[in-house]
Amino acid sequence: MIIKNTTKSPDSLVLCILASALDVTNAGTFRDEASPLVAGSSGKVAVDCSKLEFIDSSGVGALLHANKLLPPERRPVCLTGVGPKIMAQLELMHVHRSFVFEG
Repeated sequence: MIIKNTTKSPDSLVLCILASALDVTNAGTFRDEASPLVAGSSGKVAVDCSKLEFIDSSGVGALLHANKLLPPERRPVCLTGVGPKIMAQLELMHVHRSFVFEG
């Protein structure tokens, strides 16, 4: 298990990434675990990235996949707790504008 559903209200979904890295070794697991939760949500979706220390292109692809599962009116996925290393990677890959950031 790479994510934990930490939803606190019925109109939002908060997924906490439990791993310190989201990369080629576990991005598929993230997609498999997150997809039914995101697709079945009815409100805002947030992903808590506070434990992440490393992300590669596979991990970024998994986050983008979660974004694409939402209907356009509920996009983008909100990423919370994004540290400077992860933010630098997202900016380097030019995908930081695909998300909303909090905290």
